[in-house]
Amino acid sequence: MGLELTWRLEEFREIVNEYFPVVDLWFDDGRPAFVVQVAPDSQQRFLQLRQRLEPLGYLPLLRRRDGKELIRFVPRPAARGWRWEINAAMFALTLVTTSVAGYSQAAWLAERGYLSSAWGGALAFSLSLMLILGTHEAAHKVVSVVRGIDASLPYFIPMPPPFPFGTMGAVIITRTPAPNRNSLMDLGASGPIAGFVVAVIVVIVGLTKSFALSPDAIRGEAFLGLPDPLLIRWLAALLLDIPEDALLFSHPILSAGWVGLLVTSINLLPVSMLDGGHAIRALAGGRVHRIVSWTGVAAALVLRYWVMAALLAAVMLVLRREHPGPMDDVSPIHPSRVALAIVLLVIFIVSAIPIEVTLVRP
Repeated sequence: MGLELTWRLEEFREIVNEYFPVVDLWFDDGRPAFVVQVAPDSQQRFLQLRQRLEPLGYLPLLRRRDGKELIRFVPRPAARGWRWEINAAMFALTLVTTSVAGYSQAAWLAERGYLSSAWGGALAFSLSLMLILGTHEAAHKVVSVVRGIDASLPYFIPMPPPFPFGTMGAVIITRTPAPNRNSLMDLGASGPIAGFVVAVIVVIVGLTKSFALSPDAIRGEAFLGLPDPLLIRWLAALLLDIPEDALLFSHPILSAGWVGLLVTSINLLPVSMLDGGHAIRALAGGRVHRIVSWTGVAAALVLRYWVMAALLAAVMLVLRREHPGPMDDVSPIHPSRVALAIVLLVIFIVSAIPIEVTLVRP
């Protein structure tokens, strides 16, 4: 690749010069690059340059080094189809594992007559949770198509018992970076916002179907209790009139909303390649992203997301893979995307759930 690019430097110089005046030849980490002059409309010019270079098998990268703006080139990943059969199989397996997880939650309610069927409750949990996760990933996919990012279909992650929720969410794999910082923010923000909207609806429906039980009705039994995020507390206070001494037992749909909010808050941790990591990288650049990623791991520990904190720390320590950033890392981010980042922060605050299991004895 390096030798071929060296042979074509004059051809590439002429192309780049149509969009960015070339000042000098530069070697960035041993790779040839052009020092260019950047105009106020650099973002639009860069998108045009990308369209020009892609048929030649390369993608441009616009970077700032030592006070200079550089354009260098990387090979464009080969365009090949994604194996949708794998996505479909993982989706089906996750339907099974979330149904099993839902059954374990619904069985107690069904035994006492609050649900007509434990498997009906299991399906209500599974389908509600998959709706939240599916909407989250569909929003990522739509943005990737609109912004010209080569991205896979979602890979759902099934987690069989004893994992209590049946899944660890889903991921989308991208072959090409986001074109610019605005697109990177759009990619990171789209999933959490879309999933959050559906999670709010699921929580509202689940609250209206949940059960407020008096202590006398469940005296002598012990239960494991988990805290609720701010959103569920606020909506419960707004929608329900629960007696002061009653305990609210979640309908499986509400449990799915609870898990959906948990997954949303984990995705919004400002770490590595999580959605929150995309947002921080788009806002503040690579150096700040590297620092903030470790504060995100610390936040996961504070919230007692032990497994996720360990996985994220392992990825950063073992793989040492930095966020690639957008192709155009020089053009400024639009104020509307800063507003999106504030929306994400609010969503994180109202969705985050400090995991603390307590034993409840009425």
